[in-house]
Amino acid sequence: MSATAVEQSKPSPWRDRRFRIFATGNVVNNIGEAVYTVALPLFVYERTGSLAVMSLLAVLTPATLLLAPLLGAVVDRHGARVLVVPGLLVQAAAAIALNLTGLAAHAPLWPLFVFGALVQIGGAAYRMGWMTGVAHMFPDNPVRSRASLGSLYTVTNVVGPLLVSAALLWVGYTGLLWFNVVTFFAPIAVWLMGIHPPRQQQSAQAAGGMGRGLVDGLRVLRATPVLLHAVLVFVPMLLVGTTGTMTLSLFRLQHDWDLSPRTVGLVLVAVRITGVLGTVLVSERKTFPFRAIVLVGTVGMGGALLLMASGSVRVFVAAMVVMFGFQAALGVASDLMVFKFVPADALGRVGGIVDLVLGLPVLAGPLAVPALADALGASTTFLAFGCLQLAGLLWLWRTWQQWAPHTSSREEAVPA
Repeated sequence: MSATAVEQSKPSPWRDRRFRIFATGNVVNNIGEAVYTVALPLFVYERTGSLAVMSLLAVLTPATLLLAPLLGAVVDRHGARVLVVPGLLVQAAAAIALNLTGLAAHAPLWPLFVFGALVQIGGAAYRMGWMTGVAHMFPDNPVRSRASLGSLYTVTNVVGPLLVSAALLWVGYTGLLWFNVVTFFAPIAVWLMGIHPPRQQQSAQAAGGMGRGLVDGLRVLRATPVLLHAVLVFVPMLLVGTTGTMTLSLFRLQHDWDLSPRTVGLVLVAVRITGVLGTVLVSERKTFPFRAIVLVGTVGMGGALLLMASGSVRVFVAAMVVMFGFQAALGVASDLMVFKFVPADALGRVGGIVDLVLGLPVLAGPLAVPALADALGASTTFLAFGCLQLAGLLWLWRTWQQWAPHTSSREEAVPA
């Protein structure tokens, strides 16, 4: 039986009671994260009216990707268990401190940055352990399990902007940010129910220390040409298509067109819905044609970014919604490539290295946005972003034959 047939015959992970409980804990935690991601930047904008402050706050999330190789090496050396609960406890403690010190009417801004950074660091540790542990918790079906969790993550992100829009008038930003604190304890409850990564023996590759483990991770990555090519194509996407563009989009919706926070929340619901569609269209496929997905996604994102230069709010919103749908499709493709082609005992290191490489442009995006918007104007900035996104096609064209099905016996297969 071929590799493709074997993978397509695997049952859905949703038949496993342990997976359903595990996924439920993720849902609750993801909803809180989505609320936090929307509510905190809007709260900061309401207090300061500054795009620069919004952008600096937005940098905290991608900045934690700089820790990904180190966290990945820790996971491969000591197992996923060592990061999960400590990461969650750091998140919860930092979020409580942020709410107590930073949400008052005349509170200084520094608690939002200091404790916000700790929230993100704890979250980075938790996610690295939790997601890497999937391969060990569900070893018979790791790729499909990861794909289902990825789709579920995008689905639950729809709830965040919806909750912000619906609950803002009743509980305000303070109530929303306290709700986020409560959701940190859902994965801890799942852990206490006995559903967590198992204890594992130290792998031979990770036994020689952190430095040697990362070098071995680089060797594994170099031996996976499809993943290397994908990373190079995705760099422009991540520079313009995630945090930087989202920050500028939120600023333009409120500054240029004076949309209310509730209306912005509804726009973000539409963005999340197209993100769900993009994620599901990739993760639930029976085959996984990398070249077609990357080609269509890159062209779609680039064209949408060019349309976002329009002075019409309707054209802008429509293009914004479409752009983030394509970005979600490419994002889940990147995640699944790592799970599909990298051995389980190297997932942490290789995944961490990929996260770092792809995280650098994500980090640079929000840092460059205020300067570009001031120098060029918002419309011209979106034109530049669109051209940069389409530049990724050059590497795809150069390596086109290396993306062919014969590159790997597993390349075109994806769980049914």
